[in-house]
Amino acid sequence: MVDKIMTAQQAVKKYVNNSDMVFVGGFGHAIPFSIAQEIVRQKKYGLHLIKTGADIVFDMLVASGCAQRLTCGWYGNPGMGMSNVIRQAVESDALELIESTNFSMMLRLHAGKLGVPFIPSPILSDGDLAHTVSGIKSIKCPFTDAEIQAHGSLNPDVAIVHAQRSDVNGNVQLWGSIGDTVDGCEASKKIICSVEEICRDDEIALMPHLTKLPAHKVVAVIEQPFGAYPSYLHGFYQRDEKYYADHSINTKDALKTEEWLQSTIYNHNDFNSYLQSLPDDLLKKLEWTNS
Repeated sequence: MVDKIMTAQQAVKKYVNNSDMVFVGGFGHAIPFSIAQEIVRQKKYGLHLIKTGADIVFDMLVASGCAQRLTCGWYGNPGMGMSNVIRQAVESDALELIESTNFSMMLRLHAGKLGVPFIPSPILSDGDLAHTVSGIKSIKCPFTDAEIQAHGSLNPDVAIVHAQRSDVNGNVQLWGSIGDTVDGCEASKKIICSVEEICRDDEIALMPHLTKLPAHKVVAVIEQPFGAYPSYLHGFYQRDEKYYADHSINTKDALKTEEWLQSTIYNHNDFNSYLQSLPDDLLKKLEWTNS
């Protein structure tokens, strides 16, 4: 058994390298904002971000200059619209956008998880998308001679993810809306995980069906309550709807975006400092209720 508990500062410094391919976990739910903020604070650069649907946490990584390219099926502010930050970065040639489809991204990550070079699928057999979407090549089926599409595997250097809990060894338990998180993490070479709470081994063992990420790939466990804020975490807290609603206004141009980065990240030494800057009763109001 290996104790993998460390701070976000230690984990990012040790395990996130410049020019890494980085998978970002979460699916509207459990977005790893605390780890992403630390990547920005440490000014990592040249990153290639991987995701099916890129949430507003990607705006942080793009606007700060950490990301050089983004491969995804969609990008934007869930429920609110497309991303001003990513659109502006692409238009100014500050970011290379490699567009795919959500399902193709899922297939590519699943191939990476399985350790195979590609997964065949007929989903883009009709139309011209198979010849324009990145990571797809047409091949002849060895059994039927039909033309199908091979979706090439993705194996990110590191995955960042937030979850409900883990033991010190990195047996991570996650529940709720999971999306591409498990496939993306298991396709990656290593996983950095922040969690709401650290549990004893025997507590984790009582509910093995909730253990979604394997300890042998988890290299760092960070205890960070509200580590997915402003997104939500099933069983712990709701999404800050006002934050998401205000986000498009707060990032409508370069000046506004810089002010947002300053107030959210650069004015704080760590994520706890940022949380302390929020209105006194906000996090209490967001706490999960079963009613």
